[in-house]
Amino acid sequence: DPNRVYWSSTPVKYSSDGGKTAGNTTQGIHVDHHAMWIDPNDSQRIIVGNDGGVAVSMDKGGNWLFANSIALGQFYNISADMGVPYRVCGGLQDNGSWCGPSRRKQGPITNAMWHNVGGGDGFVTQQDQSNTDILYSTSQGGNMGRLNYATGERTALRKPTWRDGGYLQWNDSIYAVWPDTTKPATAAQKKQMAAYRARQRADSVAYALRWNWNTPYIISKHNPATLYFGANRVLKSVKYGDEMFPISGELSYADSAKLFVALKTTGGITPDVTGAETFGTVVSLNESSIRPGLLYAGTDDGRVWLTRNDGAQWDEVTKNFTGVPAGSYVSRIEPSHFDSATFYVTFDNHRNDDYTPYVFMTTNFGRTFTSIVNNLPTGQTDFVHVIREDTKNQNLLFVGTDVGAYVSIDRGQSWQRFMSGLGTTPVHDLIIHPRDGELIAGTHGRSIWIADITPLQQMTPAMLASKATLFAPRTAFQWGESPINGGNPGQGIFQAPSPTYGASMWYHLTAAAGGPVRVIVQDASGDTIRSLTGPGQVGLHNVVWDMRGQRPAPARIALSPAQLRDSINTPRRVLRALDSLERAGAVPAPMLAQIRTAVRTGEPPAEMQAMMAGFGGGGGGFGGGGAVGFQDRPGESRALPSFPTAGAGGPGGRGGPGAGGAAGLAGMQAMFGPLRDALGDDFAAIGIFPGGGGGRGGRGGQNALVGTGDYKVTIIVGGTSYSKVLHVERVSGGEGGGGFFGLDDDERR
Repeated sequence: DPNRVYWSSTPVKYSSDGGKTAGNTTQGIHVDHHAMWIDPNDSQRIIVGNDGGVAVSMDKGGNWLFANSIALGQFYNISADMGVPYRVCGGLQDNGSWCGPSRRKQGPITNAMWHNVGGGDGFVTQQDQSNTDILYSTSQGGNMGRLNYATGERTALRKPTWRDGGYLQWNDSIYAVWPDTTKPATAAQKKQMAAYRARQRADSVAYALRWNWNTPYIISKHNPATLYFGANRVLKSVKYGDEMFPISGELSYADSAKLFVALKTTGGITPDVTGAETFGTVVSLNESSIRPGLLYAGTDDGRVWLTRNDGAQWDEVTKNFTGVPAGSYVSRIEPSHFDSATFYVTFDNHRNDDYTPYVFMTTNFGRTFTSIVNNLPTGQTDFVHVIREDTKNQNLLFVGTDVGAYVSIDRGQSWQRFMSGLGTTPVHDLIIHPRDGELIAGTHGRSIWIADITPLQQMTPAMLASKATLFAPRTAFQWGESPINGGNPGQGIFQAPSPTYGASMWYHLTAAAGGPVRVIVQDASGDTIRSLTGPGQVGLHNVVWDMRGQRPAPARIALSPAQLRDSINTPRRVLRALDSLERAGAVPAPMLAQIRTAVRTGEPPAEMQAMMAGFGGGGGGFGGGGAVGFQDRPGESRALPSFPTAGAGGPGGRGGPGAGGAAGLAGMQAMFGPLRDALGDDFAAIGIFPGGGGGRGGRGGQNALVGTGDYKVTIIVGGTSYSKVLHVERVSGGEGGGGFFGLDDDERR
């Protein structure tokens, strides 16, 4: 249809009459469109891409399906609090600021668990480390606000303006010099008023602040009521962001020619002065975590500053860098967590067609800098957005570039790619959770990713050479979780796998163990409360303990004569009935063989336990990049024989369907009928089949959670034991539908 025309702008526009009239065809989905595809074989089918993701229409734009099943978030900055589990927040390209859980106790993380906390183009978020309900967000141009997450109360943070530079106070001074304005001012009065007005103009100009499109600000690491902000000057508040005041002078070069273009004339025919063009501003701001008042600031025109006395005096160290083109954007300043004289600086000069990575370290407050780029890749868009030093290991560094993330375990002497499972994507921000030892990456195109770096934080050359190493486990938390979501929404939603709930234990093997590694958990009295096994191959391995003890052996009960008779006769009747079923061919022989074993031993064989585990199958892999990879038909299970054999079925993994779950359940149901008919009351008496149950859903079969405190974890490799202490804490109540940590009713009493 030559008269049907589309063109992209904020919405996608359309015309059905060759452009004579036009309307919007993307109402109800996100704005700022950048991509569009029309199926050449079906003009009804259209796909558009915008700042919120991808949407599909099957009727020329009349209705849209938002393809919200893949991670496409464009994060600029991220943050995290100290809750259990901790909450992650971040600002996205023209998609506001959002917060969500870092993990769940059960089930995947979905978009429904993320909440919008700020509008506009989302940028920096900051979270109070002492109060998980207090967080800050910002939109373009330094429009910042404070939110109480619990109450929903929002407070805009007022930025100082030219009137706050003493303008009214100088007017009062002028009035004091010339109190009777009905009389002409004397020469002396005119001279004094002229001096006051000059100072009034100067102070007002000093308060005419420039705020970058992506304004940096931080909560002090030493006092949550203190915040610092970067404009073209550094400002401070001691009232949770209220009543800001400057603590520095102009920190950029304030090039008047560039400022005139950036603020007045950009755009040519129509001035494109939206604020994104603002130049001559602080773009990197940080504070030492070990020395209050030691602040660092970097600008978009290449200047680097520090103050050791909370802004009373600023020292510029720009001239001490070598090999960096003048005017390069200071993308990040990272103070060391171990030494107040050490900090790291990265530069990003891609705006001048220079894609080289620039990474520097100083150990003397910036008097000299050493490049630690070394073997970081070059030759493509390798410019660096961020560097982070680990909070527990000063030799462990991470950088995020425009193509990925890299790690160094020798303080920058060498680097290697750190992106298992993460595709090539710009990594704009990295943070390291100080308690949980997890690296959080904010990517500009693939959303947020989290990796457990506990082993890296403890890694030493001696450990790498050792036959086996058990790393000290991080504190394990028991927590409750309120019910969330529900229903069966199908496959068209985003679901990200959540780490397994429990105590995480890492170990490293340089030689194969010759079999599974035994993992033993003991309490303070030395009693073994749980035995687990882990892989025995060479490499780094993780075992998760669910913080529950061994199932206690059933108590021996004295039987009455009638009970003793039944205990002998019931198995005999069952075995005779099974023989009849086998002759009739009503139940497959492998199933009957497993039931016979269970009747004789009182315990289902491993094959039967594996088969029982297949009940319910698994969820679907609805995106999120689970370990099993992309599933093009997550609504289908793999077709299996009606009677599952050992190894078929099993619970579905996060990100993929449970192989054989549905088929196995159908097969089991087909067999239960003949078994029930043949066995009668003995069907339930033998106690090896899954029963019904309501209320709590059969959860009573779980072992009780262990108490809080310290536990000894031991791995046994080739007859050698390696032990560490694991600490368990309990932080909140509720499990499943609101119970108390999975304790049964009698345990609560």
